[in-house]
Amino acid sequence: MPQPNISSPSKLLSIVIPTYEMKGQGVFFLERCLASIQKQEGVDWNLLEVVISDQSQDQAIANFCAQYHGELILRYHRTSTGRGIAAHNLNQGIAKAHGQYIKILFQDDLLVEANYLKILIEQIDQSNAICFLTGVTHTKDGVDFYQPITSTDNPYFLFGNNTVSSPSVLTVQQSYLLAHPFDEHLKLLFDCDFYYQLFASKKPIQIIDMITVANGVWEGQTQFAISPKEFSQEVRYLHWKYPLAKLGQALPHYQAFFKALHPNAPFPFETNLTAPFWRKWVWQLTRAKH
Repeated sequence: MPQPNISSPSKLLSIVIPTYEMKGQGVFFLERCLASIQKQEGVDWNLLEVVISDQSQDQAIANFCAQYHGELILRYHRTSTGRGIAAHNLNQGIAKAHGQYIKILFQDDLLVEANYLKILIEQIDQSNAICFLTGVTHTKDGVDFYQPITSTDNPYFLFGNNTVSSPSVLTVQQSYLLAHPFDEHLKLLFDCDFYYQLFASKKPIQIIDMITVANGVWEGQTQFAISPKEFSQEVRYLHWKYPLAKLGQALPHYQAFFKALHPNAPFPFETNLTAPFWRKWVWQLTRAKH
């Protein structure tokens, strides 16, 4: 398989789909995701490619991709490293893409409108933005949609307050993503960390809420498996990573904000934000390796 020419992208848009077996549902979700791409109208397919970065422990997705004969340019890559780290799988797919822009699309998500890509490409052609954020909704069956969201900035991303939704709303210049990869220390908050950096960079961002991605909702998702202890560790890591964000000072304000928004919900993480020395040492060592 040829390696990407990063200095001169051969495609306008790469749709990067990180995959894994998803408790036996991986092929089902990937087929649904690809169907939402294949239904797109008014698109020159020569401008696009689909890149699969697969962390599966079985061969189901690999076999499915090998047998694919649709009109999409589909490139499959096995990612045998970083098992269970979604940020790593995503970074691997981005690094292998040929596109000037990267459209992220998780395998259990889908494009809602048949003109999603047509409008997205038109906006890319007309704008100097380095990042495009589309609207988002949710689905359990791929047919009915609920809880629409328009992406927006907020001061509490580093506490896990996500007002953008999943990375599937993102289309970003590949050069920016290569310079600012998703943080592989984070299992849950790697998207919030990225959004914090993105908005803080003051780079041109365009919100396109006339088209939407649907986040697939199912019982086996990562966010349902994260414990308060793991959540607390990730917030401590972000407190260590961004000392200038002064999360300790911001915490009381976020506690009041959270209580007003969720009056009956327990606070999601421990309020002691200081990590032990040995953990900071490990973080520093592993960041240096990256």
